[in-house]
Amino acid sequence: MIYKLKGTLTSAIFVLLVLLILSLIILTPMLSMIILAAVFAYAVRPIARKIQPFLKFESVAILVAMMVIILPLIAILVYCIDSLIHSAPTLISAAESMNIGDLTTESIQNSTQVQQYIPADVYPYLGSASGFVETALFDILRGFASYLVSLVQSLPNLALELFVFFAATFYLARDGDRLWKYVDFVIPNDRRGFFDNLFREVDNVLKSIFFGHFLTAIIVGAISGIGFYLLGYPYSLFLGILTGFCQVIPFIGHWPTYTVLVIYDFFAGNYLRLVLVVILSLALSILDMYLRPQISGKYADIHPMIFLLGFICGPLLLGLVGFIIGPLVLGVAYAAFLAYKESKENESDAPKKDKKELS
Repeated sequence: MIYKLKGTLTSAIFVLLVLLILSLIILTPMLSMIILAAVFAYAVRPIARKIQPFLKFESVAILVAMMVIILPLIAILVYCIDSLIHSAPTLISAAESMNIGDLTTESIQNSTQVQQYIPADVYPYLGSASGFVETALFDILRGFASYLVSLVQSLPNLALELFVFFAATFYLARDGDRLWKYVDFVIPNDRRGFFDNLFREVDNVLKSIFFGHFLTAIIVGAISGIGFYLLGYPYSLFLGILTGFCQVIPFIGHWPTYTVLVIYDFFAGNYLRLVLVVILSLALSILDMYLRPQISGKYADIHPMIFLLGFICGPLLLGLVGFIIGPLVLGVAYAAFLAYKESKENESDAPKKDKKELS
C-alpha cells in the first residue's frame, strides 16, 4: 500500500498534474484575459501568414495583424463610450420634450393626434407604460454612469489586464505551433482519434461563431447604420454598432434598437419614418434568416440556446469579456460532445467492418 502510494506521488503524471493545478490557481486573476487572447490569436494567425511574405519578419507580421483586428475594436469601444456620454443629455431632453412621464390616460384621451391611432380599451395601459419607459431610460443612464465611475477607479487593473491580453495574443499567435506540439506529445496513441475529432469540431465551431454569427452581425449593423443615417437619425453610427451587438445574441437580434426607434418616432409624430424603419427591420429579419444558416451551416450547426446561455451567463461570471468567452466555452463543450459521439460511432462501426472483411 505504502509502495503504491509512493509510486503514485512520485509519478511524472501526478507531479505534472499538481503543477498544472497550481499554475491555473496563479493564473486565475488573468485567466479570462488569457482565454480571450487565445481567441484573438486564432484570428490573428491567418492574417499574419498572409502578411508575412511582404514584411519578411514573423513578429512584425503578427503585430500588424493584431493592429488590424484589435485597433478597430478599441476605436469602436471608445466611440461608443463617447457617443453614450454625449447622447445622454439629448436622450433626457428628448424624453422631456415628449412628456413621456406626463402621459396619463386622461391626456392621451384628450390628444387627437394619438387618439386616432390607439383603440379606447388600450388607454388605461399607456399611462403606466409611459412611466415605465421613463424610469427604464433613467435607470439605464444611471447604471451606465456608475459603470463609467467604477471603470475609471479600476484603470490600473484594467491597464494590467490589457497588457497581459496584448502580450498573450502576440506570443500565442507566434508560438502556437510549439504549444500544439506539447499538446500532441501528451496525447496517448489510443486517444488520438477522439482528439483529432475534437480539434476538428472545435475549429468548425469557432468558424461558425466568427463567420456565421459575428459576420452576420457586422453586415446587419452596417446596413442598419447606413439606413439610420439616410433616415436622419442622430448618432446613426452608434445605433448601427448597437444593432450589430444585439444581432449577435440569439432570439434577440436587431429588434431592441428598432423597437426603441419606433417608440421614439411614434411619440415624436414622425409616422413616415416609423413605417420606413419597420420595413427596414423586416428586411433585415429576412436577410438574417437566410444569411446566418447559410454561413453557419458550412461549419457547425450549433443550437441557438447554447449561444443564448453563453451571452447571458458569460457576462454575469466574467464581466464584459464574458460576451465573447461565454459562447465560445459552451460552443467548445458542444464540440467535445460531438467529437466523443463520433469517436464512439467509429469504434462501434469498426467490428462490423472487420466482420465484413473476414466474410
